[in-house]
Amino acid sequence: MPKNIISIQSQVASGYVGNNIAGFAIQLHGIDLTLLPTVFLSAHTGHPVIFGEAISPALLSDLVKGIGAISIPADADYLISGFCNLPENIDIIANTALQYPHLKFVYDPVFGDFHCGGLYFEEEIATYSVNKLLPLAHILTPNHWELEFILQHPFKTIDELKTAIQQHDILRDKTIVLTSANLTDTPPEVMEVILIQKGETIRFNGPKIALETTGTGDLFTAIITSQLTLGKSIDQAIRIAMDFIYRTLIYVQSVNEKELSAAALMKHLDLLK
Repeated sequence: MPKNIISIQSQVASGYVGNNIAGFAIQLHGIDLTLLPTVFLSAHTGHPVIFGEAISPALLSDLVKGIGAISIPADADYLISGFCNLPENIDIIANTALQYPHLKFVYDPVFGDFHCGGLYFEEEIATYSVNKLLPLAHILTPNHWELEFILQHPFKTIDELKTAIQQHDILRDKTIVLTSANLTDTPPEVMEVILIQKGETIRFNGPKIALETTGTGDLFTAIITSQLTLGKSIDQAIRIAMDFIYRTLIYVQSVNEKELSAAALMKHLDLLK
């Protein structure tokens, strides 16, 4: 019986980002989940009007205590963290990872992107996140912009990337799944994901869909974590995630939508088996 996954990231009243899409994707694998919110918003921040706020550290701390009191972490293999814009809540995520060292910690930075012009929130908070959570992570799933921020150094070629990783005291020992890689030899019509592990790199290529849709990064991390929970290798998990997201976005385009939906996520459920 697959164990549950604990996910600590953003939550919205409407839409498919953060825990909303991660939770759905995890359940589509037949895996139970535990969702803890870092923020609760009316919709994702790509909308012109949103309401809501960050979850208070007192509430998040109580929720972590509550799931511990009923032994939920003991029945989990993986802990995912995503968007978090309060240092106090970043501390709670770090403490959770330390409290339950048997959990494999998947750190999805979710603090910036090229498409939005950089950081989603203050640089000090992003730096705090890196300092607190990166050393604890077993796997991290940054996009190209986020990995450059973590490295504090741009990279344009695979050799520059490998050198930068090997020279980083923490990253050299981590499993890194770089999403939306944009190297000088990455064709414009290709979506590239790069796995960096134990000094080796593997490049995964798939067709790029000309559709800017919020939540695909959260979906990618959730699928990889779910596939690992089911016993797949990380190579297999990456391929499955890329194929599922590609086919899901094709469906979204075919029905003239711009956002992910339950129908889109259910359309190719067989790919997750």
